[in-house]
Amino acid sequence: MSSVEGYCSWCFERTEHKLVKKSHLSRNIYQCNCCRNNTLICRYCSELARGTPNSSVLEGVEVGGLGKLAQTWNNELCAEHDGTIASFSKLGLKIKDITEYENIFERDKRNLAKVGKYAGLGVAGVVSVAGVAATAGSGAAPVAAAMGKLGLLGTASTGTAISSLSGAALTSASLAAVGGSVAAGTAIISATGLALGGVMGGVIANKYHGEDKSFAIRKLRDRDTEVKTIFINGFTQEKETDFHDWQISQLSYDSQHVMYGVNWASKTNTKLGIAFSKGVGTSAAKKILISIAEAGSRSGAKKLNPLGWLALLSDLAANPWHNSMLRAAQTGVQVADAISRTEGQKFNLVGHSLGCRVIYYALEALSSKVDKYINDVILLGGAVGRSDVDGWTKALSAVDGKLYNCHSEQDQVLSHVYRIANAGLSSPIGILPIELEHEKLTNINCDDLVESHMTWKKHYEKILQRIYG
Repeated sequence: MSSVEGYCSWCFERTEHKLVKKSHLSRNIYQCNCCRNNTLICRYCSELARGTPNSSVLEGVEVGGLGKLAQTWNNELCAEHDGTIASFSKLGLKIKDITEYENIFERDKRNLAKVGKYAGLGVAGVVSVAGVAATAGSGAAPVAAAMGKLGLLGTASTGTAISSLSGAALTSASLAAVGGSVAAGTAIISATGLALGGVMGGVIANKYHGEDKSFAIRKLRDRDTEVKTIFINGFTQEKETDFHDWQISQLSYDSQHVMYGVNWASKTNTKLGIAFSKGVGTSAAKKILISIAEAGSRSGAKKLNPLGWLALLSDLAANPWHNSMLRAAQTGVQVADAISRTEGQKFNLVGHSLGCRVIYYALEALSSKVDKYINDVILLGGAVGRSDVDGWTKALSAVDGKLYNCHSEQDQVLSHVYRIANAGLSSPIGILPIELEHEKLTNINCDDLVESHMTWKKHYEKILQRIYG
């Protein structure tokens, strides 16, 4: 047999695989006609498992030592059987209603890696082939990047000094070093236009779904209308599934909306809510974080207590605030992928706190699409940096209507805790205007309405009146 046809576990396309090495003692080696990586027939089905990757993929895999060596092994199982994805055939699924998005996570075959029969090799190669890119957003990213630039995180997996990198490469390598894993380094991801809503968008979504089983998009209220609004909560309301407070305010102002609610990172956000009651991060780590912002040079950083750096690294990796920010980026990509699978539909996005951060990353991902899926966006007490002009310009390009940033200096959580947790490197949009003049952006001062971080949604109806009259 000179060739076989089947799904490739490298590029996830159904294609022809040419025989390159026949073996009488083990499985034959094939090469995918689409991605040119080597493949082998899965031990449990007729789809194709990963073999040795081509040289360009191998160079792009940012894992060190045994991790990179592992990518040259011949996998026993295809991507369905090793748990990487739920279904080859559903990766490019188009949906009539956004709640159908969960269908791409319905498994066609048993996950043999999960039951311990085989161990999977992870997603490093998937990330490389998908063409996704780490982006330098607000929050944990600049903190990690600052540490990397000061020479505190050593070298990247390729042997290059992290301090010598810049831009997205610096951010990605720094996050990987802090998190100690490929997953951490690729946590803040924006899918390319080609990937989003298609096969590779589905691969990324499967990865994130495996890390956050609580993610769900639920229909809250149906109407015979084209106006669709998606609500996204932040922390402390992670277990809320009916979004009662959002619904009441929206119904009081304008009931002609199909309403949806996004649940995400329940466990992480629960920990964050507890952390806020105790103060985010250890006092020692807070002092070191602030010292990073003030150090300004490698020589200044070297004067800091080495034990302090250990406290910082530990706190940054385990801190529920930073974990929630990373989860928000992942969730934003999932929301964008779900939206881009609908055809001829448009949505309003409304978020509070870290929910605004989810929206920010959803907009950044959607900005890569030619079609516009978003009408208006309303952000309440947003836990997102306000000074990233390039990032916000990119996000606004995905909006067909307007983005309303509602801010209040009475929000003490954002005024104090957000700034401390982010080493003073980021000022949030929830207390001051986004630093950008743009025809699609309107900053709404809510100092006279909102007295605390947890009362934003209480005043949502009044905020709607202030926005739309």
